[in-house]
Amino acid sequence: MKSVWRFTGMAALLLSFAVLFSPAAEVFAATGWVSESGNWVYYDADGSIHKGWIQTSDGFYYMDLSDGQMTKGFKKVDDTWYYFKDDGLMATGWIKDDGKWYYCMDDGKLVQESWLKVDNNYYFMRGTGELATGWRKMDDAWYYFKADGRCAFKWMLIGETWYYLGTDGKMMTGWQAVENEYYYFDANGVMRTGWLSDGTNKYYMDATRGNLSYGWKQIDGGWYFFDTSGHMMTGWIHLKNKYYYLGTDGIMVAGTTQSIDGTDYTFNSDGSYSGSASISATEVTEKTTNSSSSSSSSSSSSSKNNNDATTGPGVKNSSSPSSGSSGSPASSSSSSSSSSPSSTGSSSSSSGTLTVGETSGPK
Repeated sequence: MKSVWRFTGMAALLLSFAVLFSPAAEVFAATGWVSESGNWVYYDADGSIHKGWIQTSDGFYYMDLSDGQMTKGFKKVDDTWYYFKDDGLMATGWIKDDGKWYYCMDDGKLVQESWLKVDNNYYFMRGTGELATGWRKMDDAWYYFKADGRCAFKWMLIGETWYYLGTDGKMMTGWQAVENEYYYFDANGVMRTGWLSDGTNKYYMDATRGNLSYGWKQIDGGWYFFDTSGHMMTGWIHLKNKYYYLGTDGIMVAGTTQSIDGTDYTFNSDGSYSGSASISATEVTEKTTNSSSSSSSSSSSSSKNNNDATTGPGVKNSSSPSSGSSGSPASSSSSSSSSSPSSTGSSSSSSGTLTVGETSGPK
């Protein structure tokens, strides 16, 4: 009886081993995410290590095609660059990596060598995908991108130099009318102040504000007169029933008697001619400006700052890129929340207003 029990027990043990190792009854140690030697891999239901894209409820991951390890950082897939966060999720929106800013579209594609419009702000992403800052020449025009990457428009003070960028972001040169005032910007875009000459006429650009001078202007102690075109006048002028004489250097004669073309003329302290002789003079009218008549007087432009000026006199300071979130993961929705480099703190803004792949730049 004891021998029969031994035989039956041995047979059952052998049978269990046969079932366990038969092809029809495969059993796997793990499925899904597994950490192996500090690297994450994903086992499919058939026990094989998954390679390529994985979509989960959290977002997209990419498993290396050679060893199946979860990708982190930048990765080129089918000639397109993507960025994967430290937890492996494919990133969208603004990304900060090694102190540099990048932007990935809702489908994860890295924006490269292209204009980017986010929340009504224009940016330019370089060939490497890095956010452009400072001066950049494109299509034979110069643009300036602030420290937070936003394309500059209108007035911009850089260091101690004023520039003006058009509504298309392009640096302006030559004569420009800005808010009913004329300014002159040289070939380097620098706003000129002081004396200018076009070879025929002389002009004076306000020493503080840079706008073209009209009418009477006191410069370095001397009085000058500029007509309605901004031309410095010389010789006799007739203004408001009074005669004045301006030397060849443009300075008004005042409080003295001076011989002009062989005739002596006496001038009052205000520069008006005190005699009654017949004078042949140029009839002029005064054109007022928004600037003070004296180059030494104070002006509202003293409040200009070098951060975020938009109207000449500076307004607010520009903010630096946020060091917070790299944005939410991609979803089936066409819009997602992303942290803008021009935002401060942890606030986020919708990327639904993003102009996808816009390359023409600001209008």
